[in-house]
Amino acid sequence: MTPAPVLQTMAAREQEALASTPYDRWLTPAGDVAAEFHRTGVSYLMRFPNQADFSIAADLAEIVCLPAPETDEKTIASLFANSVRPVIGNHAGELNLHGSAVVIGGKAIAIMGYSRRGKTTLAGALAKAGHPFLSEDVLALTLDGRKYEVAPQRPVLRVFADTAAYLAGQPPSDQGEKSEIAGSADLPAAHHSAELGAICLLGAGEINTVSITQLGPSAALADIMQHSFVLDVEDRRRLSAHFERLAALANAVPCYQLDYPRDFARLPEVVAAIADSFDGQYNGD
Repeated sequence: MTPAPVLQTMAAREQEALASTPYDRWLTPAGDVAAEFHRTGVSYLMRFPNQADFSIAADLAEIVCLPAPETDEKTIASLFANSVRPVIGNHAGELNLHGSAVVIGGKAIAIMGYSRRGKTTLAGALAKAGHPFLSEDVLALTLDGRKYEVAPQRPVLRVFADTAAYLAGQPPSDQGEKSEIAGSADLPAAHHSAELGAICLLGAGEINTVSITQLGPSAALADIMQHSFVLDVEDRRRLSAHFERLAALANAVPCYQLDYPRDFARLPEVVAAIADSFDGQYNGD
């Protein structure tokens, strides 16, 4: 990855109305605005409503965070690591994607899908079964010869209360708010890069069995493109270069459609199917 830009956090203040119209937005599954992208002179501004504004210098070297009054340091760190940093990296020519990753049979298995489809829950369930997690929200990829390496991210999982209860072996709970769970002996985190062995693209969960179906490069690319981080959607040169990196990835790494019922009681079955499929491949079984 390119060197991390300098992040300066200012005193908290209420978010003011912006004179500019956003040129791009990230929306939640419910249609709410998760982030807006604005131009302010020669800089960019990423606004996370009611959380923080991040002003990004045109040369990407300096980032200034203006948090909202009730935004704590953990939230700022999470927004920066899981949204701002990968956006900046891709603008500079890196390859960062929205997804989780675990290590199975010595290879990284990427898990990609839309928000609330269970990426982090599945990564946590796989880690609980002994397959260390590399990432819970950002896939930081580097090309080493013909192989892609997945770099480890912060050794924490940000999960809703129901997933936290499941991972802790506690009775089911309501979804609740998100919190961070640190890697541990019971929930191991990987601390070294691993070669990317496969990409699993999550289905909607409207299925009663576990399904793992290999996709062709074109179908995989169309799905992977939905899980990218782009700072400037109007910069055609950078968009073209980013598309070429995604196409190369889809052609080089086996991609699968992974679908399964979203039921905590069925997760052991899902974990076993995934582990058997990929561990068997990598160990020649």
